[in-house]
Amino acid sequence: MNSTDKERPKVAVVLAGGGAKGAAHIGVLKALEELRIPVDIITGTSMGAYVGGLYATGMSADEIESFIYSVEWNDGYRDRVSRSDRRVRDKEYEDRYQINTDLGLSWGEMRAPKGVVQGQNMLRILRETSGNLPALDSFDELAIPYRSVATDIIDLKPVVLGKGHLVDAMMASMSVPGALPPYEIDGQLLVDGGVTNNMPVDVARELGADIIIAVDISSDYKDEEEFTTYLTVANQLSNYLVRRSTQQQAETLTDKDVYLHPDVGGMQTTEFAKMPDAYKEGVEIAMEQQERLVQLSVSSKEYQRYVEAKQQARKKLTYGDEVVVDQVVINNNTHYSDELLAQRLNLQAGKRHTTEEIEKSVQSLYALDRFELITYEYAQDEEGNNQLVVDVNEKSWGPNYVNFRFFLEDDFSTDSQYSIGISTNFTDLNDNGAELRTNLDMGTDKLIEAQLYSPLLSSQKAFTTLGIKYSNDKRNAPIGGFEDTSLEATKDYLPMTYTEWGAEFALGYQNALWNELKLGVRYVDGEAELSSLPSYLDMEYMRIGGFTSFRIDTLNDFSLPTRGIYLNLEYMVSHDTVDGSTAGISAEESEDTVHEISARFIGAKSIKRHTLVANLDYGVVQSKNSSVPINPKEIGGFLNLSGIPRNSLIGQNKVFSSLMYRYRWFDNDFGIFTSPFYVGTSIEYGGVWSDPDIDLNEAPLYLAGSVFAGVDSPVGPIMLGYGRTEDNFSSVYLIIGTTFK
Repeated sequence: MNSTDKERPKVAVVLAGGGAKGAAHIGVLKALEELRIPVDIITGTSMGAYVGGLYATGMSADEIESFIYSVEWNDGYRDRVSRSDRRVRDKEYEDRYQINTDLGLSWGEMRAPKGVVQGQNMLRILRETSGNLPALDSFDELAIPYRSVATDIIDLKPVVLGKGHLVDAMMASMSVPGALPPYEIDGQLLVDGGVTNNMPVDVARELGADIIIAVDISSDYKDEEEFTTYLTVANQLSNYLVRRSTQQQAETLTDKDVYLHPDVGGMQTTEFAKMPDAYKEGVEIAMEQQERLVQLSVSSKEYQRYVEAKQQARKKLTYGDEVVVDQVVINNNTHYSDELLAQRLNLQAGKRHTTEEIEKSVQSLYALDRFELITYEYAQDEEGNNQLVVDVNEKSWGPNYVNFRFFLEDDFSTDSQYSIGISTNFTDLNDNGAELRTNLDMGTDKLIEAQLYSPLLSSQKAFTTLGIKYSNDKRNAPIGGFEDTSLEATKDYLPMTYTEWGAEFALGYQNALWNELKLGVRYVDGEAELSSLPSYLDMEYMRIGGFTSFRIDTLNDFSLPTRGIYLNLEYMVSHDTVDGSTAGISAEESEDTVHEISARFIGAKSIKRHTLVANLDYGVVQSKNSSVPINPKEIGGFLNLSGIPRNSLIGQNKVFSSLMYRYRWFDNDFGIFTSPFYVGTSIEYGGVWSDPDIDLNEAPLYLAGSVFAGVDSPVGPIMLGYGRTEDNFSSVYLIIGTTFK
């Protein structure tokens, strides 16, 4: 039945929460547009608050639908900045201590964050898609009056949000407990409104709605066969609470109202890849109720007037991209200096900044990984000047952090190579960002290390590092001597131990997050001996020298990269003193000036699910002492001349190259994280040698290859591979964790 504007009732659309299933809401709105049904009020919870908020700004269903395909929704639950965008020193550290727990370390206790993620990327998505509106005195000023519902986690009561920043109203309602921390607004700690009011029909009534169109996207209950883990139990209980609040609201609907329940109950809240299917279900359920809904439709002329009125209201809204920023205000809730934060953000007053520009600046600061949340909003001071207010909040569970390492490589024929480790990072040392890291590794190789990093200026571009280290590493000494670097030498060897104390001081410069130049001095005092026959070989050595290194690192992952490059160049000149004995015969002390050049390159390129990774590792030493390498190069193991045991050949010099192909078979997408499953193959060529009279053309180099399959897990790669080197050397490998050394 058609009616005039004066006669027609006020229609409210109420959108329930449900994560990715919320795409069904967009389908319902699309159907309402096609049926020419004006929406006068809109309320929502969680994903319903998001879709409702966008529609309230005057967006069409088609505009909102485009976000299903253009937004990387999983990124909303992954705050961690991509490895390619992080500092070189952080990359090197986290490549080794790959089990990133982000636990805070305090006196006698460890503290955990309040959510799996802190919401940094979710806020970015909300700002970019909503237009980043300044605060409103009332959400009645939007093209459609709007309210969202959250839950006060302290009082456990629903909170109706009807003013302020639209992004805040969305974010508070979407903060799923456990996944996202409580979101603070006006002193209240707010979480997802689903537990207390998942389908806010009553809120729409209070706004004056005559007729309600309620859209319920509740999840189905699990049956007995699906109860396989404690997570299933927790999910069932959570679903019960949400559905109970939804049912309570549904029972208040009258015969005049329309209740829509799209067939999305079997879909998981984080299955964002299925959002197009949920959208279709929304359209279909509305069209199934077309006979009832059409009674709310108006004539084409009246609906056009309604659309035009919405667009006029939309034009009156001020979007972030249109604001000329007169002043940038940084609320610094960290131990870092204001100058450091301002330089990292690099936001200039007196100009317009697009949301994309601001997000890029915020990301540059957030890449330091020392902040819980960086938010920003537009405001006006008493004189009417436009302010861009940036709130920078340090991690509340810091400022000291702990991470872990685990690595295992087993070829089922020789001794397993393994490592477990713990690392602590103390960050609250000064306002320029000085940090002290301590590392402890146990296993096949042992390490105790401490490094002080101290920026010279607030820009952090120039810095110094001071480190001390103790290491105890196992090596394989060929029975035929270190000049024997043939494959046959891997069959018969004696275990050897390198024990070293070392110190390093360097002055560095980092022009961008992905490159680093260092100049420094290095001191090593060490001993090498055969573990089983300590009297047979006992060599003491001391090395002191200067070095320069340059690194470029844009890889998105060190162990399983899919894009980017890694280039590390180092030149060192040192004065070496060696004093040793062989087979009980004392040797005179020898001194030598040693020149060492090393280079490592990794390049990764992907096309859809196919990835190629090229690798080149080169290191040569000019030294008179070749009997026992002081800083040995190693080769052997999975993807490092596959087919022989890990690090089973050592020498003064090394050249190695490989080309690896990897196919991402399936993604194992769990929403908050993914564990892709890979299959692949490699071809490898290289070797090591110690004889100073041998040049590269005469060096013993070998051809190898491998096939492998495995997953990229939260603790690092888990791979099963088979490798074969020429002359019929072959091995089966099991690898858990990163091979970084």
